[in-house]
Amino acid sequence: MGIKSIGFIGLGAMGTPMAGFLLKAGYDVKGFDIVHKRMTHLVPLGLKPTKSAKEAAKGTDLIMLSLPNWDIVREVMEGKEGISPVLRKGQIIVDTSTVPPLETKAMGERLAKKGIHWMDVPVSGAANQARVGNMVFMAGGKKSIYEKVKPVLDQVGKKTVYAGKNGDAAMLKLVVNQTLFLNQAAAIEGFTLGLKAGLDPEVMHTVLISGAAGSDLLEARGKDMLAGNFKPKGPLWITLKDLDLALESAKKLGVVLPMATLYKQLMLSAHLRGWDQNDATVVMRIYEELSGIKREAKKSRSRKKEHK
Repeated sequence: MGIKSIGFIGLGAMGTPMAGFLLKAGYDVKGFDIVHKRMTHLVPLGLKPTKSAKEAAKGTDLIMLSLPNWDIVREVMEGKEGISPVLRKGQIIVDTSTVPPLETKAMGERLAKKGIHWMDVPVSGAANQARVGNMVFMAGGKKSIYEKVKPVLDQVGKKTVYAGKNGDAAMLKLVVNQTLFLNQAAAIEGFTLGLKAGLDPEVMHTVLISGAAGSDLLEARGKDMLAGNFKPKGPLWITLKDLDLALESAKKLGVVLPMATLYKQLMLSAHLRGWDQNDATVVMRIYEELSGIKREAKKSRSRKKEHK
């Protein structure tokens, strides 16, 4: 028998669109988020809102988590008000959060002793990509369980990949993130050089995305970066948290990541300036300051009228 009922816990920027796709695909979905108004947005699609994570998880074929960090994942799973008491043998839990590989592996081992199947299934893609289903899922856990959850995940993202045992997908997500963040750094440095030299931003962007230096990042955020628009697609505070996870894992594995370490310092500088809610590419402001680039302040409509 396939998966029909799902308990979805965590309806934030990523969880809401994922749950929405599941509802549109015909799954029976119960949902919970500590910000209750997030649940109401999905009620028209058929979501059954609940008063607790425990209520959302109880009696479902599959439980899906989309949470900000490992502390919250652990609290939802094993905390005082966690879902542990309502879990049953054979239950499947998919955690789409970005978490420490060793911690999620240990969670899988603890649950396996109770006959419960845990999978770390992080996502490659930001909130704007989640809204259109343009995401890649990386799954870690038993291959037989992966085969059961893959049809569900295929309703939400564009691709689902089996990464290996518990913890492997979580590790792969950190590799993806670290590569993305250094791509950000490269784009910022290139843009800053071009702007300081007086190059036409539109021409520079067109050439970059069309040639060997092109990337999804430049396609999705390049124009905004050049315009000084740092409306969050991937907030700085999340990026800093995710890069910390990669660096912690590298330390445990004895891997040297000098470029990532340097970029973390630049992101930390942006954090200390209070820019947490901006897009992570807001680091570009620091480069501009160091390079003596000043953006012209936009005149308000009222000022424009006065000069007519």
